[in-house]
Amino acid sequence: MNYRSTDNNDDTLLTDVKGIRAVIFDLDGTLVDTIPLHVLSWIETCKHLGLSIPTMDHVNTLIGLRALDIARKLCGDENAEKALQIKNEIYLSLLGGAKAINGAPELLKMLKEKGFTIGIVTSSSRRVAIKALEVTGLYNYIDGIVAGDDVNKGKPDPEPLMKILHSLGLKVSEVAVVGDSKYDAEMALNAGVRVIFFLGSHEDPRVISIGNLLDITRYLDLGQFLIRH
Repeated sequence: MNYRSTDNNDDTLLTDVKGIRAVIFDLDGTLVDTIPLHVLSWIETCKHLGLSIPTMDHVNTLIGLRALDIARKLCGDENAEKALQIKNEIYLSLLGGAKAINGAPELLKMLKEKGFTIGIVTSSSRRVAIKALEVTGLYNYIDGIVAGDDVNKGKPDPEPLMKILHSLGLKVSEVAVVGDSKYDAEMALNAGVRVIFFLGSHEDPRVISIGNLLDITRYLDLGQFLIRH
């Protein structure tokens, strides 16, 4: 496979793309601008429980893991379930002003018009994921969701991705994955996905680095992932 980064202005044709008919997205930081809200919610949860207060930088390194796994890391196994409940309530109270990531509505609309199936694999709990999609106006574009509380193992384990593929009747060879954290890329690679878009810079040559979501349109043409010259 010969994947190149769009941020290097490389117009090499993307390979291994025949038969792709679905795009599976991460949610937070990829489609919705909610990472700061998650970070703040975890910090406030630790304060509420009288625990050591983590730094924003530390919490940021955990975003992308399953929510319950973050709770265990920040609050301990004994507090994890309660911490997650508190965190979700705090997060939901902050969510009203959340916005879609630039380009997300336009990209999802384009994908639907071209007949692609659109799925979400998120480490957030299902309840808060659906609320984020509703608040940002993206919910009606989505064909299926697998959330952190739907699986036994979260990202970077391939279980969440394999579960949504099963629910949507898709094969690994038929999907592209889009994410913004190392856990998204690792999950996709662990599942054997061939086309992975990463918002930011990724060193793995199997992963396509993009500057923003609409960069993906450079690979889209009548249902095929191609570079437009």
